[in-house]
Parts: sequence; structure tokens; C-alpha cells
Amino acid sequence: MATLTEIGDILVENFYILIVLIAILIIIYLITRTAVSLKSMGLKSKFAQIELEHKKIDTIANKQKMENIREAAAMLTDGEREKIDSIKADTSILSRRTIALMSEIEERVARLERGTENAQLGKTINEIIQNEKKLFRR
Repeated sequence: MATLTEIGDILVENFYILIVLIAILIIIYLITRTAVSLKSMGLKSKFAQIELEHKKIDTIANKQKMENIREAAAMLTDGEREKIDSIKADTSILSRRTIALMSEIEERVARLERGTENAQLGKTINEIIQNEKKLFRR
């Protein structure tokens, strides 16, 4: 077995070789990391292109669907159009009423919250006044 001094001598003799090997390993690591990041950027770019194409296809499909609906609507009879218009009018009335009720509810809740805060603050101020009377004997 080699003694510690022999191992030390071997390390000193091969010190430059060890430094060069470590430097080569660091360079290989950096090159590999750069290659992986470039590859991932390329994949991200391709994914973005695919996503964009998918959105374009969806837009075209929706546009075609709307054109088909318009064509179908043009072929409706007057009675069918009147029924649809009547339903749309009823829906509009219901929507307006719903919005009005939602607004009323929001205002009532806000008023209730302010009333609750006011009552709590009134109670707190009364407690403060009572404590001041006790403390300062007025």
C-alpha cells in the first residue's frame, strides 16, 4: 500500500492533469446545458406555432358554424322567425329583470354591511365612553 506521502507526491505530479480534466468536464457540462436549453427553446417555439395553428383552426371552424347558422336562419319561415323573435324578446326581458334584481341584492347587501359596521362601531364607542367614565371618574 502506498503511504500518504506517496499519494501526495502522485497528486502533485499529476496536478496539472487533474486541473485540465476538471476544466474539460466543466466545458462539457456547459456545452451540454447550452444544447439542452437550445433544444427546449426550439420545442417551445414549435409548441407555440402548433397552439397558434390550433387557434386559427378553431376560429375558422367558428366562422363556418356562424355562416351555417346564418344560412339556416335565412331559410326560416316567417312564423318560425316570429317565434324565435318572441323567445328572444322574452329572454331579453328576463335578463333585464335578472340584472335589476342582482343590482338590488348587491345594494341591499352593501347597506346591510354598512348598517352592521355602524352598529358595531356604535357599540364600540359606547364601550369606550363607559371605560373613560370609569377611568377618569366623570
